[in-house]
Amino acid sequence: MESKLVVALDLMKESDVIEMAAKIGSRVFAIKLNWPAILLSGSRIIRDVSRYSRVICDFKVADIPNTNSLITEKALEMGAWGIISHSFTGHDSLRAVIESAGDMKVFSVVSMSHPGSAEFINPNTDRLVEMSVRAGASGFIGPGNDPAEIARIRKMAPGKIIMTPGVGAQGGKAGDAIRAGADLVIVGRSVYTSADPVKQVGNLNMEIDSSV
Repeated sequence: MESKLVVALDLMKESDVIEMAAKIGSRVFAIKLNWPAILLSGSRIIRDVSRYSRVICDFKVADIPNTNSLITEKALEMGAWGIISHSFTGHDSLRAVIESAGDMKVFSVVSMSHPGSAEFINPNTDRLVEMSVRAGASGFIGPGNDPAEIARIRKMAPGKIIMTPGVGAQGGKAGDAIRAGADLVIVGRSVYTSADPVKQVGNLNMEIDSSV
């Protein structure tokens, strides 16, 4: 069974990112790279990590359409498999990401895993899901530490890919997220700070497999 695990490598040294990618890349669905890795190493790290696994660029793109297009085109050029975009900036901005993405998957943020998401994003989740479907997003980012919210998003958007952060260090359980309707589970700190990351990935894969 193919892994449903996405590992976020928010490490502060390029060599550490590459070393970890080499260890776990064949055991996970994808590796997620956020701004820390890009700012420290440049966009080439997307291409370098792609040698070991699919890469999802967690850029949470949130700008005017032209800027969004430029960011997305660079991720595509470097070989990313997917990109994460905010949706609160509106249909035109999200649509610019989707139109520039080529064959990359575009994941729209409609609910987040930190408490502050309850202030502005979560009250508008329904509208963000509807708009993202209309814009043509491949799927959504929803909170893995809130299974009820995942289930609600799944009900609103059958057939779309749901990818969930908030598992591990933020308290969510991989199995709970999958049972609630998630397709992919994102785990970061509890893997890359583990004494044995390969073993931890194996444990998470087993937990996810037993929940399918």
